[in-house]
Amino acid sequence: MKLLLGVVFLAAACGSKAPVATGPNEGSAKVELPDVAFEKLDHEQRIEFMKQKVMPAMKPIFQNHDPKDFAEFGCTTCHGKQAKDGHFDMPNPELPKLDFKDMSKFKKEDLEWMGKEVEPTMGKILGLELYSEQNPTGFGCLACHTEAGK
Repeated sequence: MKLLLGVVFLAAACGSKAPVATGPNEGSAKVELPDVAFEKLDHEQRIEFMKQKVMPAMKPIFQNHDPKDFAEFGCTTCHGKQAKDGHFDMPNPELPKLDFKDMSKFKKEDLEWMGKEVEPTMGKILGLELYSEQNPTGFGCLACHTEAGK
């Protein structure tokens, strides 16, 4: 089975402009989120979901893996420069492109971290079943990354 590289964050928005949050507690009072699937949330609820659920869970996972590279963990870590303009489309073509036939350009420990920590944690936060041979439409690498040559 291909090693999963699900670097976080399904589309947090549908490309419309909105104020960009830089941290999980920035802005107004905590908004109560409905108990529905992420894809059923509206744009503002998705942003709030990211602040309340994704950032607090994923920031330490990234910073524990590489405190230097992820010292400034925030929206742009996964969503790229587009997040500064209020766009959070995923997959993000700015993330490393994946060639499943040759993953040798990645460090083994980074692949293991993505497959064992990032991908399953993000899938759980989003309430999505993970990619597998039995579930090829599940949450996996290509929710965040693009495939090389495509």
